[in-house]
Parts: sequence; structure tokens; C-alpha cells
Amino acid sequence: ITILGTAHISQKSVEAVREIIGTEKPDTVCVELCKSRMTSIQDAEHWKKLDIFKVFKERKMYLLLASLILSSFQKKLGKGEIKPGDELKAAIDEGNKIGAKVVPVDREIQITLKRSWGNVGFFSKMYLLSALITSLLVKEDVSPEKIEELKSDDALKDLFSQLPPRYNSIKEVIIDERDKYLAENIRRQAKDSKKIFAVVGAGHLEGIMKHILEDQKIDHLDEIPKSGIWSKLQIAILPLFILALMGATFYFSGFEAGTELIKEWIIFKGTLAALGALIALAHPLSIILAFIAAPIGNFNPIIKPGWLAALTEIWMKKPLVEDFEHIADDSEHFTGFWKNRVLKIFLVLLLPQIGSSIGTFLVTWKGIKGLF
Repeated sequence: ITILGTAHISQKSVEAVREIIGTEKPDTVCVELCKSRMTSIQDAEHWKKLDIFKVFKERKMYLLLASLILSSFQKKLGKGEIKPGDELKAAIDEGNKIGAKVVPVDREIQITLKRSWGNVGFFSKMYLLSALITSLLVKEDVSPEKIEELKSDDALKDLFSQLPPRYNSIKEVIIDERDKYLAENIRRQAKDSKKIFAVVGAGHLEGIMKHILEDQKIDHLDEIPKSGIWSKLQIAILPLFILALMGATFYFSGFEAGTELIKEWIIFKGTLAALGALIALAHPLSIILAFIAAPIGNFNPIIKPGWLAALTEIWMKKPLVEDFEHIADDSEHFTGFWKNRVLKIFLVLLLPQIGSSIGTFLVTWKGIKGLF
């Protein structure tokens, strides 16, 4: 088994993959891809087949957002000369040329993202989401020499050691669990193959070497953690608190004060959600629906102003293939977020939600002050 640690935006990594496969002639080539990512890499027109409406319906929008942002960030580092995963595509192409079996050995990306997302609290999620979105604005040039440095053990250890302790659970899911997963799947290929060549990110190399000499139980690593009782209770706490506040206002301050609080709830939340949609330059129908959905959203987990506005936006102005292809370039300019239909959908998703949340805080605070 030969394992090559690569940088996903490195020209030298692409050249090394081609050289090793051409020289060693392995009968099996393993790549750090899951089945769905391997399909998208092999199919140059996969964006044409993506049903973004279905992505929303299945509530996978945040997973798509994270994938697009990370891909966009890597593309920026590569300056467009090397696309993210080009060394993996080279491994697939070269493996097919010599008739080798090409095997995706990574865990499905949706499972990895769901397991990591489920392991952090609310404020950590908000921090991570803001950090991901901020990364779209990064314009720093990274030299080829710096990219090659990132393949060294010392640089990677230093990078991971800088993560705050509260994110250890994310590192465990994204790095440590996948080290075991990759090692075991590469190891299993040895049962039917005499010569194996595996291409993985340099960050996984040390972990794979640690686990590859012995069997690993990995079935449990495909499981998505179920929500605990506390997570389910959290969904109900805020609506119950708001209803209790409105009831207390009617009881202690009178009918007029209670009616006024409900009016403010509708006006503040609706207006701020609609303002968010307006800032995103959403379609007029999206703005109206954001206004209507915002006062109801806290009491109905299905009706959310951002989601409803974004779904309407997709229906009115479905993204084009070139919108997906130009995400990295368009995100470098402030106006690109409104020009690119994919980025604009995320604005329409996020800004009404933020506006509605601000409205919740303002009206709740005013209601509490009115009681005391």
C-alpha cells in the first residue's frame, strides 16, 4: 500500500499522483472522496442536474452552503489555476487509463457535516457559520511554497493546536473519525488487491498510518446522533415563554396592553424580516411572505421567514449553472452576493431570519419591561 499525502490545491500533488500511478501501475486506486463527491467530480455538468428546490425541501441548504463555501475558499487559494480536488480527479483519470479499480474510501460528506454540527452548541454554531461566510471575503494570496508547507506534519499540528478546546469535538469528527474510516476502507481493499495506491489530504496521513495496521470498527461512524430530550425541549422553550409573556400581559396589565403587545409582535417581526429580504433585493413576493411568516415562525418550526422567502426566490429566479461555477469569483466582490443567484438565495435565507430574531428580542424585552 502506497499512501500519498496531498494538498488539495497543489500542482505538485497532481504531478506526484500521475507519476506514481504511471510508474507503480497499482491494481487499485483509493481516493479521499465519498461516492457522491466522486460522482460530482467525474460529472463535469453535475450542477445542471442539481435540483436546488429539492435541496431546500430536504433541509440540506446549510450543508450545501458549507460545501460551496469551503470549495470556493480552496479555489481562491488556488487562484483558479488548480481547482480543489484536481489531484483526486487525476488519480481517478490515471487509474481508469491503466484499468485499475478506483474506490472512494471517505465517509459521505453529509454524515460528516451532520455529526460535526450536532456536536457543538448554539453559540459555537453561530461562530462557525460566521467564520465560514467571512472566509468568502478573504482575498489573501497564498504562494505555491506556502501551500506545499501545509503538507508538513508540523504545520498541520500547529494549525489544529490553535483551535479552541470547545471545538475539539469538531476536530474529532472531521479529522480523527475520518482517519479511522479512511484507514479501514484502504485496508479492506488489500483483501482483493496486490498493489494499492491511496491519495489523501496530508492532514489525514499521520492518523491513517496510526490505524492502518489493525482492523477498525467503523459502522458506528456512519450513524447520525439523535437529538436528545434537551434539544427537543429547547425548541419549545421560547414559544412557551412568549405565550406566557403575552398571557401575563393580558392578565396583569389589561386587555389593551396585551393587544398592543401582539400588534408590536406582528409589526416588529414582520417589518424587520421584510427589511432583511428587501436588503437582499428579494422578489416582492418573497418580501411579502417574509413579513407574513415572521410572526408565526416562532410557533411553527416549518414556517420560517428566511426559508419561505428563499424557496419563493428559487421558484421565481432559479439559479443557473454559471451561478454555481462563478461563486468563488463573484464572492470576491461585495456586489457579487446580489449578482450571483446562488449567493443571493443565501442572503434571502439569512437576512429575514436575522431581522425576525432581532424583532423577537425587541418585543420580548419590551414586554418584560412592561410587566415589571
